[in-house]
Amino acid sequence: MPLHDISRTPSHGAAQEAMGALFDDARVRPALLRNRSHIRWGACPPDVIPLTAAEPDFPGPRVVTDAMISALADGYFPYASPEGLDELRETFAEVARDRYGIRARPDHVVPAPGTAAALWGVVHLLCGAGDECILPDPVDLLFGQAVDAAGARRVHCPVDKNTGQLDPDRLAALITPRTALICVCNPHNPLGTVFPEDTLRAVAETAGRHGIPVLSDEVWNEIVYPPGVHVSMASLDTAAGPRIHTVTGLSKTFALPGLRMGFVIAPNAGEAGALRRIFRRLGAAYSLTPFTQAGALAALRHGWPWRDAFLAHLREMRDYCVARLNAMPGVSCRRPDGTFVLFPEVSATGLDSRAMGAFLLAEARVAVVAGTTEWFGPGAEGNIRISYATSRAVLEEALNRVERAVEGLSPRARAVPA
Repeated sequence: MPLHDISRTPSHGAAQEAMGALFDDARVRPALLRNRSHIRWGACPPDVIPLTAAEPDFPGPRVVTDAMISALADGYFPYASPEGLDELRETFAEVARDRYGIRARPDHVVPAPGTAAALWGVVHLLCGAGDECILPDPVDLLFGQAVDAAGARRVHCPVDKNTGQLDPDRLAALITPRTALICVCNPHNPLGTVFPEDTLRAVAETAGRHGIPVLSDEVWNEIVYPPGVHVSMASLDTAAGPRIHTVTGLSKTFALPGLRMGFVIAPNAGEAGALRRIFRRLGAAYSLTPFTQAGALAALRHGWPWRDAFLAHLREMRDYCVARLNAMPGVSCRRPDGTFVLFPEVSATGLDSRAMGAFLLAEARVAVVAGTTEWFGPGAEGNIRISYATSRAVLEEALNRVERAVEGLSPRARAVPA
């Protein structure tokens, strides 16, 4: 099917129709996205379907657009305080309490221009040259980049790709006198694991006993599929009292990555103030725009029905993609409990991660993210990452292409059960 026809495909099934038109096929517009989505659609030739960057192909909530248009209507474009609006911090503290069980005051909340900046700030606050930082392996590249920029050393803690689980005892064994920070990604990118409370509690207790702070990246906390339940580490009562910096944002929840709106919930007002001072080193480059803050307020106050419909669509797309991938020769894919990315194992095809990414681009004209060290760490080898936050029509065409390409590989690959 030509890419320019994908958005014209009729809606699929009563479940999608029941959600209204928010996430039907026509809402994904490849021609427009090629001009707007510069790290996804715009990064590929016109005949390529990108399943790469973890950004949705759908417009975000209308209430956010309306709020930002209203904020622009008077024509004034002032600088904004780098601390963020009091109203925004108060609203986010309420959300953190009501939805995530984190008892944070507004002066514990530090807005940041995106979750990547938030990660950078926390790592630079807590780590320096010669320190060690424990990271899950595999995990998104932003963690390692922040650690490297701080002059610290990465220490990889393997996550079991078959189960998606982290062994707290194995993590504890990696602690040395140089350990300055433990990083957790929950829900986990790229495995899609939503870590159970006992795992999080064990990590928190270990960190508290050793006096090591924790960076808990929870940007995917609203993309969790029933019956899964997200537990925020900072909501747990633990005897050891760990210092937990929770990082989250609006990009995944409300399809607003370009809004660049992240938050850190610091363990106390003093550490929040120290983090603000770290961010001030960036000077004017750090400040949030007034219009971003207006959009963020609208999302946090009024965007939740949109999020609920988005999650229902994503759950349907997850199940469709997992079933399709597991039916392909040499491919095996766990069903994630959260996120909107998949991390299928492809080594049984006879191709490594980089080779499979190149093969699918050349033969299927589908772009994926290879499970290479630079993207996800050494533990990612043998996998590729696929984002499915798009329409059923786009996914169907992309997976049809992938299936045809994979079936054309060697007989050895076809003989391996999925």
